[in-house]
Amino acid sequence: MPPILMPIAEYAPDQPALIGTGSSLIRNVYPRTSRSYGSVNSAVATAYGALGSRCQGGVAFTDKTGAVYIFAGNGSDLFYLTSSLSSWTNVSKSAAAYAIGSDQQWQFTYFNGDVIATNITDNPQVFTLGTSTAFADLPGSPPRARYIGVVKYAFVVMGHTYDSVNGTMPQRLHWCAAGNHRSWPELGSNLGAQVQSTAVDLLGPQGSIMGIAPDLANADAAIFQQFAVRRMMYVGPPNIFTLLAVESGRGSPAPYSIVSYGGIAYYFGQDGFYAFDGAESKAIGAGKIDKTFFADVDLGNLHRVIGVADPLKKLIWWAYPSTASVSGNPDRMLCYNISIDRWGMAEITCETIVKMMGLGYTLDELFTLLGYTLDTLPAPLDSAVWQGGRPVLGLFDTDHKLNFLTGDALAATVELNEIQPYPGKRAMVRSVRPFVDGVTAAPTVAIGRREKLQQAVSYTADSPLNGLGACPQRTSGRYLRALVKIPAGADTVWTNMSGAELDCVELGLR
Repeated sequence: MPPILMPIAEYAPDQPALIGTGSSLIRNVYPRTSRSYGSVNSAVATAYGALGSRCQGGVAFTDKTGAVYIFAGNGSDLFYLTSSLSSWTNVSKSAAAYAIGSDQQWQFTYFNGDVIATNITDNPQVFTLGTSTAFADLPGSPPRARYIGVVKYAFVVMGHTYDSVNGTMPQRLHWCAAGNHRSWPELGSNLGAQVQSTAVDLLGPQGSIMGIAPDLANADAAIFQQFAVRRMMYVGPPNIFTLLAVESGRGSPAPYSIVSYGGIAYYFGQDGFYAFDGAESKAIGAGKIDKTFFADVDLGNLHRVIGVADPLKKLIWWAYPSTASVSGNPDRMLCYNISIDRWGMAEITCETIVKMMGLGYTLDELFTLLGYTLDTLPAPLDSAVWQGGRPVLGLFDTDHKLNFLTGDALAATVELNEIQPYPGKRAMVRSVRPFVDGVTAAPTVAIGRREKLQQAVSYTADSPLNGLGACPQRTSGRYLRALVKIPAGADTVWTNMSGAELDCVELGLR
């Protein structure tokens, strides 16, 4: 009889364990296409050194010349890197100048040549690219704020604010003068009205402001509260903006899960993962990963759920702490492929994940400035990590060092869809041929079998690949699935895992 195809399973651990409904046994892979998974590489530390304490946010921007600046902050200081530096440089306004709370991330934005960094404990900070040597207090008496964003390419908007007159205002949005982030006129003043600077308090049961996502397909920005998502649209004086609650009751309990990419805001809501285009939210985790995530995430550390876009692979990554995590550090990474609406999972521990850019180095600078050798380079010479301005996913490990996912492929596990090869009858399995490309890949296969759907799946021992490209097996069952494992290691290089071919023969009814 001809071999029978066993297709890959979608990572959908919330689905019942029935034929063809998805799998919960998928690790250290990302959905590369609708028919294949790709490898997730291990994290490799860079030579820039450590921040000194837990990283609480990072970002990369380019100046008007195209030069790349990487910024990062911990609980007391801000640092930066450029292509001329071999290690992190402290650019705080003074040594240990800040006291950001342990439940916060530094929030960064860019406006008209300036990088603005904010947290609600300290005054907003400003750094002019190409000119500044240290951050300084943002002029104009702006409020302190937990969240920040640039809306309509004209207004720096701060949310969940603090000022000396009103104290902490969790439901307040406050924005600068149009086109001038260094001008914050007194609220209610004639000057404020003239330059369109004011504040709005989003009072009501929707709760505190939890984030700002600018430049959506159907809105100038989305304002996230605990129990609502608001559509922010510029209308001009006297109101300046309208703020319609288009998603009442949903909101987000995880402020740093919000990722704005391609006109869509992806976020973890009160009841699961969603994509908001400025008009409505689409459920992307319902029936797939929402229930599993709620059961796995450390609910006491939802502020450590961090989302970042990976444009090169069209993925949204969320690092999160599981109930088994240490010190609240994220130890799992979910990824969502926005093109094919599929999920993946990686087991990587970090302090935070960040959207970085390659700083840009010559071959000589890699060796003379950074001190690498051909054996110690953390990424191949043609990697985006070394190309100036190329987006790349980064993370800070628990030693407070910047890492890139450019190491060896992690040990991967992919459970294929369960099938019934011969409806109503049992089957004898003789071998399985896994579809894994890569000359050096050495997958193993175990067969899961059961006689009725009410039984748990029982797996055989892992069988290695033989010289004919198949994994020999000898087992039988009515319902069959395969568990493909690809080991980690420098000699294991592969691109796609796209299912398997089952060699089996038909048996009787019993």
